Amino acid sequence: MKTIKIKQIITTLFGLLSILLISFMILSILQKPKIQNIDFINLDNVGKKVLNNSNQQVTSIENADFSYTIVGYRYGKNNSSVIVKKGSKEFVLYEGDILESTFELISISPNEIIFKGSGELYKLENKVGK
Repeated sequence: MKTIKIKQIITTLFGLLSILLISFMILSILQKPKIQNIDFINLDNVGKKVLNNSNQQVTSIENADFSYTIVGYRYGKNNSSVIVKKGSKEFVLYEGDILESTFELISISPNEIIFKGSGELYKLENKVGK
């Protein structure tokens, strides 16, 4: 008699568990995510700022209050970028971007990276991969 009651209890528990799982499955089917279209911007059509920097003096970045280090860079005719790090924060910058409201990234080349801040240009030697 005890084994029959134990079998009935186990069967009842499995039945309730299966009903619960089926109801969760039905709820997940009914609450499917809504997929929206994402429009991407063509970066070839984005204009670049041309700055006249002929009057400004280039200063070595080690003399300035600039505690960023270059982690990596991508150089090319279009969409050059640089990754700089300060402490545990990393920043990905494209030409024309402003780093923490202080330094603007002016140019990227395989040999140097130039930032502008406080009316002066700062040159940082690019030693990544060398």
